[in-house]
Amino acid sequence: MTDLAIASAAVVGFASGPALRAAIVANLRPRRDPARGRCPCCSAPCLRWRPLVTAIPTALWGRCPACRRRIGAPPAVIELVNAGLLALLALRVHPLFVLAALGWAAAAGIILVAIDASTRRLPDAVLAPTLVVVLVLLVVAGIVDHRSSELVGALTGGAATFAGYSLLALVTAGLGFGDCKLAALLGLVLGWFGWEALAAGVTLGFLLAACYLLARMVIGRFSPSEQIPLAPFMLVGAFTVLLVVAGRRRLVGHRQLPLDLPSTGSRSLGFGCQNVRWMPWRSSC
Repeated sequence: MTDLAIASAAVVGFASGPALRAAIVANLRPRRDPARGRCPCCSAPCLRWRPLVTAIPTALWGRCPACRRRIGAPPAVIELVNAGLLALLALRVHPLFVLAALGWAAAAGIILVAIDASTRRLPDAVLAPTLVVVLVLLVVAGIVDHRSSELVGALTGGAATFAGYSLLALVTAGLGFGDCKLAALLGLVLGWFGWEALAAGVTLGFLLAACYLLARMVIGRFSPSEQIPLAPFMLVGAFTVLLVVAGRRRLVGHRQLPLDLPSTGSRSLGFGCQNVRWMPWRSSC
C-alpha cells in the first residue's frame, strides 16, 4: 500500500469513530432491553451516524452535542484506536477485499471489546452483520484474486474454531455462545492466512486471558465465580498474529525473485541444475 492509501485508511477510521461510539453506547444495556438511540443523560437523539461536519466535533469531545455529557469512552479514544488499527492493516495487508474484511472485523472488534468489558455480553446486533460482511468480502477476494486455497482455509478455520469453542462452552461455565460466534469470525480471518496463523491466534488469546487471571490472583482480586470478558483477549491475540503474519507474507512476496527470467549475459550451469540460470549479480544458484 502507498502512503496515500495508509493515510486514507486512517482518515476513514477516524471519521467512522462516531458511529462506533454510538454503537457501543446503544448496546451498553441489559440483555433484554432495547438498544439505545438517545443520549443516556438527556435523551437527545444523538446516538446515530451524522455527517462528517458534525461527527468530527463529537469525536474530538466524546460528548453529547445537546447536554455536553461524555458519551462512552473518553474523547477521541475510539476514533484514534480505529484510525491506528486501520492504518496498520493497510500497511501490512495488500489484497483490497481482504483488507476491507479485516478492517470491518477490526472496527466491530473495538465495539465488542468495549461492550464485553462493561456488560459481559456480545450482542448479535454487532456480531451477525459482521460475520455476513466479512464472509462475503472474503468470498469475493477468493474469486477476484484467485485465492481458492485461502478461501477454503478461511471457511474451514471459521467452522473449526466455532466447533471447538462450542465444545468448550458445553463443558465450562466461562464461555458463552457469543464467544463461540466471535471465535467463528476470528477463525474466518485467521484461517485465510493458514492453519499456523489460526493456531497461533487462538493460543495467544488463551495465553493473554490466563495472564490476566494470574495477575488478578497475585493481587488478591480473583474470585472463582468471576466471569472475565474473553472478547478483548481473543481479539488482541488474533489481530496481533494477523499483523505479524500478513506483514511477513508480504515481505517474503516482495523478496521472491524468479530464477528462470531471461536476462542479458546469463548462461546455464552445466552440473545438473538444468532449470537454474547463473546471473552475474548472484554468487550461487
